Amino acid sequence: METRTKKSFLNIGSNFVKLLLKTIFSFASRTVFIYTLGKEALGLNGLFTNILSMLSLAELGVGTAINFSLYKPLAHNDMNRVSILMSFYKKAYRIIGIIIMIVGIILIPFLPLFINNINELNDIYIIYVLYLISTASTYFISYKETLIDADQKKYKLFAIENISLIVLNTAQICLLFFFKNYIMYLVAQIIIQFLQRIITNIYIGKEYKNVNFNNKEKLQLEDKKTITKNVKAMFFHKIGDYCINGTDNLIISAFVSINTVGVYSNYLIIITLLNSFTYMLYNSLVASLGNFVVTETNERKDEIFRKMNFISFIIFGFCSLVLLNIFNDFIALWIGVDYCFDYIVVVFIVINFYLTGLRVSPATMKSAAGLYDVDKYTPLIQSAINLMVSIVLVKYIGVLGVIIGTTVSSLVIPNWQRPYLVYKYIIKKSSKGYFSELIKFTIILLVCSLVTLKINSLIIINSLIIKILIKGFISSVLFIIVCILVYRKKDEYKYVVNTMKNIIKKIFKRKRLRNV
Repeated sequence: METRTKKSFLNIGSNFVKLLLKTIFSFASRTVFIYTLGKEALGLNGLFTNILSMLSLAELGVGTAINFSLYKPLAHNDMNRVSILMSFYKKAYRIIGIIIMIVGIILIPFLPLFINNINELNDIYIIYVLYLISTASTYFISYKETLIDADQKKYKLFAIENISLIVLNTAQICLLFFFKNYIMYLVAQIIIQFLQRIITNIYIGKEYKNVNFNNKEKLQLEDKKTITKNVKAMFFHKIGDYCINGTDNLIISAFVSINTVGVYSNYLIIITLLNSFTYMLYNSLVASLGNFVVTETNERKDEIFRKMNFISFIIFGFCSLVLLNIFNDFIALWIGVDYCFDYIVVVFIVINFYLTGLRVSPATMKSAAGLYDVDKYTPLIQSAINLMVSIVLVKYIGVLGVIIGTTVSSLVIPNWQRPYLVYKYIIKKSSKGYFSELIKFTIILLVCSLVTLKINSLIIINSLIIKILIKGFISSVLFIIVCILVYRKKDEYKYVVNTMKNIIKKIFKRKRLRNV
């Protein structure tokens, strides 16, 4: 238990620092990108990223399935079985990389079908091929990272990942600033990321000297059945997730304009960064939860799951409330009013962010338990609804219709099904308590939203910085006060408060020891 907890905190800490650096450099790099290359290049960036995400569906969830299969042999120090799994993974990923490269090349003549209302951007095909190389090359050299991740030791890559992050973003910013060249920007990305993965592979190879990554033995029947079952299930999940999250830019580009993709991508980068902090927290726990799920009682599982849900409610509720009040002001301050959407569009972007946040805890628990098969068709149904609603509405209300499509598809199935499955198959209890708390919290958030929007609408200040600070302060304070009043007697609330107190105590204790 102590080792499991320690590894989780080390992973969370290292991932937090990495994400903080990534956030700072992402804003800096994107700001320079926008001012040097403009809206169309920004839109193209978002479009090609989505197209290549589609090609990455060839991965079929093999990485996730292998990751889950590694938990048991690593726990029992069965390095021969680990070697067999990693050798299989290496071969599978190389085949996937080749498939992605071939299909990506086949798509080149069809690129104009995805691009609407583009005025002038030279070398579109070269830019696409560079994105393709960057994506496909990953599958030839990144397979070893799954091993160190499953072993809960990803924190050991802290120095390699952060140094490469700083070098990459600094190089790209300098190239944009001095040369204003998109191709040089992408070439730098390919070279630096390639070198980082080579160094990472060498380090992991030394860290796991007793693992033979070229083992010739065949997979055991047990592993083959588990991986095949999980890959089949994950394939549907991958397809569904892509159709829900990866097609928006394709539809907007084809039916509205590439410029609108660029505007939308600025909102998405903020949403993605906020999501990343939460996903970082929960993904760091997956390996530990995998052990937890098979060793603890149903009561303990229920207790931990309730705490996980409460934390995600608080994080996503707080962020949603603040975003509703300051999102457009922040975009206007950052890159200008020309990059702002109408407020109704912003409202639905935030609703989708909140709905996604509600799925984080159930998805994490399902992943830790390897529960992929029971809802494998759900993402396909959800994605079909998303695509139909988006394509119909985009013709009438533009980008808003695409975003509403995502909202409708989220409300129809996954936001109630995933927690239900967690309780049915993992905790083995009724899920009524979960949904009661969810409804209660959503009502609280809705009331807070209406109150803060009314108060903040009365603020008339020319300075965007001061306006953002005041609106953010009012939203934050009201949310915190309401949560304290409503949840102060709950075990989950006490757990969060006590955890924060212990972390603060440890920080001050270390400072005192250093001073001594």
